Amino acid sequence: MKRIFIAGDAYSSRFFELPLDQDEELSLRPSIEVASYHVARFALIMQDDGLSGLGIFPGDALLISDFSMEPIKDRPVLIRQEGQFLVRIATDVNPVECLFTTTRPTDEPLLLPSENIRITGVVSGIISLSGNDV
Repeated sequence: MKRIFIAGDAYSSRFFELPLDQDEELSLRPSIEVASYHVARFALIMQDDGLSGLGIFPGDALLISDFSMEPIKDRPVLIRQEGQFLVRIATDVNPVECLFTTTRPTDEPLLLPSENIRITGVVSGIISLSGNDV
């Protein structure tokens, strides 16, 4: 088993801040145990139900990796825009603009110019801490 530090809370409904620029600070945070083969750099705790259609519920730990061996289309990703972060589904990613959605029908799709954003991580695993079955 290996320990993954919990960097903070995650939201699909609004942008949030994360202290990702200092790995030393992460080592002071709480952690969770994951299988030793996992490539996650850190975890986030989901705080809303925008990804519940994917089986991700409030309180679940999202394991965030720096890369993905598979295409990210239709997968949840960690997006950074102007120092703020958001977890959404990468519906369409191209050099001009990117479309990000949730599974909640009341949320508007988010269309962002590619030059203004960076996909900084991919949800590579989920650990149910919420008590819901995944």
